Amino acid sequence: MKSPKILITYLLFLSCSIAFPAHAEQIDLKHFTSGSYQQLLNEYANKPFVLLIWSINCTSCKKKMPLLSELRKKMPDINLILLATDDASASNQALSILTGNELNNADNWIFADANPQKLRYEIDPQWYGEVPRTYFLDKDHQRVGVSGSVSGETLETMLKAIIN
Repeated sequence: MKSPKILITYLLFLSCSIAFPAHAEQIDLKHFTSGSYQQLLNEYANKPFVLLIWSINCTSCKKKMPLLSELRKKMPDINLILLATDDASASNQALSILTGNELNNADNWIFADANPQKLRYEIDPQWYGEVPRTYFLDKDHQRVGVSGSVSGETLETMLKAIIN
């Protein structure tokens, strides 16, 4: 009767190693709190970057994830920051979406402050929380903010503009 226990143990081990392969890249989902936007500006000093703000509940945001993944492969030198406006309690859902779209190599963040309005205001006093929201910042951190879904062509054009 030990055989079924051994078989079950083996199958559990096998299923875990398939679901969580040892070579899978772990995503670091950082907590975005008061002061984090300034931290990003400091970290990316003299470097262009794109800040894409999204939510797990935003259908158009999730539809754009494969496009971002493809652009990331096409233009790997782009500094891409993905910020989920969901509460940190939704981290597992956000990680699932990011992993499923191979966005492990982006700089990934999630709101983690009791006052999300304050976080939005720190990013942009003119932004009232609509998502998706994309900011294109050149190396001098002059920025252009776009609300709503951005086409792949526009995204690529804007990316090329901030790099040059």
